[in-house]
Amino acid sequence: MEQNKFNKYFLILISFFAIYSCQFDWIEERQISLNKIEFGLSVRDSFKQKSLKYFSQNQSNNNYSLYISNLQFKKKNFYGGSAARAKQIEIVGQLEFKFTNMVSTKSGKLEIAGWIPVNENNPQAEMMAQRKITEELELLLLEELLKEYWLIES
Repeated sequence: MEQNKFNKYFLILISFFAIYSCQFDWIEERQISLNKIEFGLSVRDSFKQKSLKYFSQNQSNNNYSLYISNLQFKKKNFYGGSAARAKQIEIVGQLEFKFTNMVSTKSGKLEIAGWIPVNENNPQAEMMAQRKITEELELLLLEELLKEYWLIES
């Protein structure tokens, strides 16, 4: 009886390990290959480095070329309460892009926003939070740019 219980639990344990190890094969990393990637003057170096994780240059194929002309982050304060103090900060990231190939050109503008609360007691922590949220917005803009590419391809 004890042997059957042991075999049953051992089989369950082994199957969990097998399922867990197979999970890594289900996730597929893709990097989009483009003829050329160009950036405008207003694009930060951190964004250029992050974009290399998503897009690679390969001039041998007849794929699209990407030109990112503008990347801006705008900050807007929202006020409220009895003293009309700033309560929240909205940071909006705007990305202007253009995909071109021999046949067509697709240009567009992506916009994404993030919110953080105002920290009057510790302004330095608030500034660090603003930097972190702009880094996150850069990644989200790149993911949206990937979606735009796949919409053009399909």
